[in-house]
Amino acid sequence: MKKKLLTLTTALITGLTMQSYAQTIAAVRATTVGNTVTIKGIVLNGSELGNIRYVQDATGGISMYGSNLSSVQRGDSVNSVGTLTNYSNLLEVTPISTVGIQSTGHPLPTAAVITPNQMGENYEGQLVRINACTFSAGGGTFTANTSYTFTSATQTGTVFVSNTNLQIAGTLIPTTPVDLIGIMSQHCTSPTSGCTTGYQLVLRDPNDIINVNSIYISSQPVPTNITTTGFDINWTTNIAGTNSHIKYGLTPNLELGTLTATSSTVNHVASITGAPAATIYYAKAYSTDGTDTDSSAVKVFCTASNSTGTIKVFFDRTVNTSVSTGTNAVYLNNGIVDTICAYLNRAQSTVDIAIYNWDTSNSDKIVNAVNAAVTRGVHVRAILDGSTAQSASPNLLPGVKKVMSPQGANYTIMHNKFIIIDANSSNPHLPFVWTGSSNWTGQQLSTDANNAIVIQDQSLARGYKLEFDEMWGDTSTISSANTTLGKFGQFKKDNTPHEYMVGGKRIESYFSPTDGTTSHIISTIGTANTDMYFGLDLLTRSDIANKIASQIPLNSLTAKGILDDTTSASSQWNIIHNVMGANVKISQYTWLFHHKYLIVDQSNTSSDPLVLTGSHNWSTSGETKNDENTIVVHDASIANQYYQEFYQRWLDEVGGGAGIQTYEATNTNLAIYPNPNNGKFKIAYTTENNEVIQVKLISLTGSEVYATSLQTNNGKNTMEIAVPELTKGIYLLNVITENGIHTQKLIID
Repeated sequence: MKKKLLTLTTALITGLTMQSYAQTIAAVRATTVGNTVTIKGIVLNGSELGNIRYVQDATGGISMYGSNLSSVQRGDSVNSVGTLTNYSNLLEVTPISTVGIQSTGHPLPTAAVITPNQMGENYEGQLVRINACTFSAGGGTFTANTSYTFTSATQTGTVFVSNTNLQIAGTLIPTTPVDLIGIMSQHCTSPTSGCTTGYQLVLRDPNDIINVNSIYISSQPVPTNITTTGFDINWTTNIAGTNSHIKYGLTPNLELGTLTATSSTVNHVASITGAPAATIYYAKAYSTDGTDTDSSAVKVFCTASNSTGTIKVFFDRTVNTSVSTGTNAVYLNNGIVDTICAYLNRAQSTVDIAIYNWDTSNSDKIVNAVNAAVTRGVHVRAILDGSTAQSASPNLLPGVKKVMSPQGANYTIMHNKFIIIDANSSNPHLPFVWTGSSNWTGQQLSTDANNAIVIQDQSLARGYKLEFDEMWGDTSTISSANTTLGKFGQFKKDNTPHEYMVGGKRIESYFSPTDGTTSHIISTIGTANTDMYFGLDLLTRSDIANKIASQIPLNSLTAKGILDDTTSASSQWNIIHNVMGANVKISQYTWLFHHKYLIVDQSNTSSDPLVLTGSHNWSTSGETKNDENTIVVHDASIANQYYQEFYQRWLDEVGGGAGIQTYEATNTNLAIYPNPNNGKFKIAYTTENNEVIQVKLISLTGSEVYATSLQTNNGKNTMEIAVPELTKGIYLLNVITENGIHTQKLIID
């Protein structure tokens, strides 16, 4: 009893000691970096900003950082001890050695009202408010780990959305003036101390964006019911308002006039009818409440085409068709080059090529196909990345018009990989879009793991041409590039359609860095109800990693992933590995695992099976500076074809690598009978060895539902299996032997 009393007394004394020696924050900020300090104040934020907490008292504000702050929330009164540190010119107390929560639920300090020009050291670490702010990227979507420029009274400032902030990421960037409340922070890496720039307003949640209009648009216009003759444009507002309409046209000038919207409370719909097929339209939505009006950004839409909508998928490494649900994935054994050439040979009028790297190793056939197209009168334009060697470029005929992407501090790379064929042909069956993950180098086309997807659709081809023309600086297919008007990277605009209807299938299209691709990756992950598989060259964004990690337990997903490398993204790897464990792998092979795909709910046709793929690496450069392209195909068959490739890559990883092969049942000595069955069946397996084999039943979601070990002898072996509790459906029977994995479909009926 005395010991417990002594412990309690010590704790109280310690608490009093911390409190009595707590300095004002102004005094702490005047202390020499490296000193141990004690701070007391009210916490301005919680876990939405990660491991950082900003603390403010009556004299100033400061940040503290540490993994031991996870329980500290907004409104807590804290008394903490740590070391004063300068991190990219932001004054921090880190590491925090002791944190004491004195009490909770305090009102926050009143935000100081300032102007953008006052964003500076005097307010660092404090809650501030800037009124009447207009975003230059209004109408787009907020992305985490990204800065945004705004103006207020002709002064310019910067807002930053934290890399952990999924509350703001994916929400609408306002198109009309708003008031902003946030925490004044700083990020300036040069010079290492004493920097007077890099001040930014850190937003915590959507409530930090205050709409001053009585009516405002809460979701940007999106198309539905897309047909060959029109579509509906839908948007929402915070209140019903008195009326809504759109202005629209075939150009951004919106020259075709005004269409009145029908409204149901806060939901508004305007319909464009009687339109030609595969036609690009521009529209801007307006909603009014009395004398108060809010408007959207100008958005781009496209009617459906009269094309076939055929979608073909190709892979340059082996696939496993035993998990096929109807359409077998196509493995092109060193045949990607020939397939590219076959499509180029179809071109009758135009070819537009955007490719990151094009060399002469194993890709000279593509050069020859492009030159042949020019010779027969096809107009060919090529946009190539200016930072790579592009050794194929000198071998192209002079008739191939080409431009290198600009270089300098404002650019990174032109990382697209796409071809547009005959976009404006009078025959809707001629336009194609080829895209995927592969560069045109010998290694990429013959060895590295890559995918390609080819879509016969004029609407999509014309949307891709809009992006190409923006970089080219001219819409003409016969003119040389206009390097004065051409825009790359962060200087482009969000000016292409994002929704298409292709052969009855929904396809989304996004280009980086203008279209908020990361937010769409995150929202696509959020649609997973049953299963999710991803194959990635790299993952360096914590917001995506956090979404993967949260989505898996949320819906009890079957989830697996393969990455090529984590050396540059250890924290993101840890985020997903802590949740996925052995279900996420690092590729063990010397060849590059170069995919950038996500497969969602391929086993669940009642959900929304889809594939997200393209050139976009899941990185900050891909989001903010690189020129990239991404598509999302909502189709069960396409999703399953990508799963056939992923399934084989997964078997390669877990089966020990190149020494393990997977064979089709027709090429093995494996038979199942009866098949279909009710869970009781026999396996006939012929072998030349006396060995113990593994028998496993795998569901189409990748889950192991049964496993056993059996002794086999030289010759034919017949083994009885009974798994009566299996639900009806298609399973994979894997017989793992010394010679490989033998796979056969098993149908439970």
